[in-house]
Amino acid sequence: MTSPSSSVETRKVGGSYKLLAGMALIMGVSMVLVILFSTHGFYNVFRFRQESIRLDQENVRLAAENDRLARTIDRLQRDPEYIQDRIRQELNFVKKNELIFQFPPEKPGTAPPLTATTHGETPPPARVQAISERKASVQKWGSEPSEGSPKKRANRRRE
Repeated sequence: MTSPSSSVETRKVGGSYKLLAGMALIMGVSMVLVILFSTHGFYNVFRFRQESIRLDQENVRLAAENDRLARTIDRLQRDPEYIQDRIRQELNFVKKNELIFQFPPEKPGTAPPLTATTHGETPPPARVQAISERKASVQKWGSEPSEGSPKKRANRRRE
């Protein structure tokens, strides 16, 4: 027969393994959390690396802008024609016997076709092309498809 004390000891030994395994699991999870989310953890290293890339790109952009501004400053200090051009553009000054034509800005995304420049000719101004295109597209009311019709959408896609 077994003594009652030996069965109690076996229960203690089995319980202590479960306790040790639980403590090891808790320690492992806490170590993983510390490694990932501490001040020097992987998440912060990743975030700082992304921020560094963004700042490098911003530095390149700002350096290019600084170069452009330095060239502008140099031209403003040394080039009287550039100064005169800037005054005429920004303050709308005109010379004697000079006419200025101001047109409304073009819609974004509408560029004149470049077919004339490929043959060595200069293309007509964009405003002239827009007027000629509008005249060409004017049709009778009955033959033009409605705004939301499939034909109208297909024609817009082709353009």
